[in-house]
Amino acid sequence: MMTFSVLKAEEVRKNFRNIIDTLRYHVATGRFSYVDRIMAAMDHSVVEETLREALRVALSAVSSVKIAKGNLIRFDENEKVYKPEQNVIEVEYVEDERLDPEQAKRGAIPARAWLHGRLLQVDNMWKILYTPPRLPSEKELAEFFDSVRKDLNVAKLVASLAMTFGKEGE
Repeated sequence: MMTFSVLKAEEVRKNFRNIIDTLRYHVATGRFSYVDRIMAAMDHSVVEETLREALRVALSAVSSVKIAKGNLIRFDENEKVYKPEQNVIEVEYVEDERLDPEQAKRGAIPARAWLHGRLLQVDNMWKILYTPPRLPSEKELAEFFDSVRKDLNVAKLVASLAMTFGKEGE
């Protein structure tokens, strides 16, 4: 009988944080299929192929980083609306999504946007600017594939963590 240690969720979060970040980026932009396929996978080969596809798309995205200047949009606790701040900032992004300013002021902002996006007013347009994902190293990817071959639940943990709000800079 073969035995192996099962990774704890916190270990998975630390060991595979760039894989999680890449999947989180896809969820934020509305591409849930990668996470859905990993969650439904019955075999490690499905996880590996899905992740390879997700990485290919993410690599393409990070190959064309753009910079936007605008006003960061934040929630004003006193007025109970979102509104742009006065100071102008620069944000690196790879994709954007336009919002209706009047609806967004009242909170009609997709929750997924907060996973990997920054809200900015650029030339009177309100946009979600999706920041570049952090791609995993060869070592991280190899360790992930080895872990998934031993325990498919590692992949399901990674997919679950990709749908949660990470800490800034993590």
